[in-house]
Amino acid sequence: MSPSITVYSTGPSCQPCKAVYRWLDKHGFKSGYDIVITPGNPEIAAELKAQGFLQSPVVEIDGFRFGGFDTRELLRILEADPAFIA
Repeated sequence: MSPSITVYSTGPSCQPCKAVYRWLDKHGFKSGYDIVITPGNPEIAAELKAQGFLQSPVVEIDGFRFGGFDTRELLRILEADPAFIA
């Protein structure tokens, strides 16, 4: 079963967010994730801030959230092959 992946972003100018999208696309998750633009969703933005996330992106995979573009965390959670690190 495919994991549930959501990327919470501040918008199209977020470079770390774009890096997450590229990584997911490159590793077989293209169109397999949702993007939520937090400025357009104040309730979600407040929830993330209350959880201590102060920068974008916040990546949620099967209910687990972490901040930033972190390839090791992506590999660990997705149980992916470390050879994916380019």
